[in-house]
Amino acid sequence: MFRDLYTNLSAREQRAFKWSAAATAAALWLSTAWTDPWLLLAVPLAAVGFFVYRAHYKNEPEEDDFDLY
Repeated sequence: MFRDLYTNLSAREQRAFKWSAAATAAALWLSTAWTDPWLLLAVPLAAVGFFVYRAHYKNEPEEDDFDLY
């Protein structure tokens, strides 16, 4: 249902929809951070930590080879 609605929009309307969703997310984040300032720092720090962790362990081989004999 939502996919049909989104695909029926023009390219300009889709772009406006994406920007309004991003603006809404930013407004919600900032309004929540207004009540608890730690959220203002915690969300970006968690995102940076995730990307650092992913970059660090991205090229390591998986150790799924169990020797059961």
